[in-house]
Amino acid sequence: MTNFRRADPVARRRVILFVAVAGVVGALLIFALEQYRIPMRDWVLAEPEKSAERGILIILLVTVPLLAPLLGFAAYLWSLGRRTLRAREFPPPGLRVIRDTRVITGEAAGSRGRQLKLLALGCGIACIALALLLWRLASLFSGHPV
Repeated sequence: MTNFRRADPVARRRVILFVAVAGVVGALLIFALEQYRIPMRDWVLAEPEKSAERGILIILLVTVPLLAPLLGFAAYLWSLGRRTLRAREFPPPGLRVIRDTRVITGEAAGSRGRQLKLLALGCGIACIALALLLWRLASLFSGHPV
C-alpha cells in the first residue's frame, strides 16, 4: 500500500505569494540597478583617488544580497536532509506539501536525505567560492591583490 501526503492549500497559497513577491522584488532591483547604473558609475569615477574604495564598497554591497538567498537555501536543504534521515521518511513528518506527494520510507528516504545534504553542501561551497571571487575582485580594485 502506497502512502500519500495530501497537499496543503494554505502552504500552496503561501508558496505562490512568496514566488510572486520575490519576482516583484527581483524586477524592482533590476530596474533600480539599471536606472542608477550611470549615476553610480559617475559617482565612482568622480574623484579618482577614491574610485577604488567606492568600487570596493559597491562590490561588498552587492555581495550580501547575492549570497544570502543561496546560503539560506543551503541551510534549508541541510535541515530537510537531516529531518529526512532522522525520520527515515520523505517528506519528513510535519512537512506541508503543495501537491499530493508519495511518502518514501526506509533506505530510499535515507538516500534522499543524504542527497539533500550533499546538495546543501554544494550550495554552501558555491557560496564560499563566489564570496572569495568577489573578494578577489574587490582586492584588484584596491591595488593590493590577496
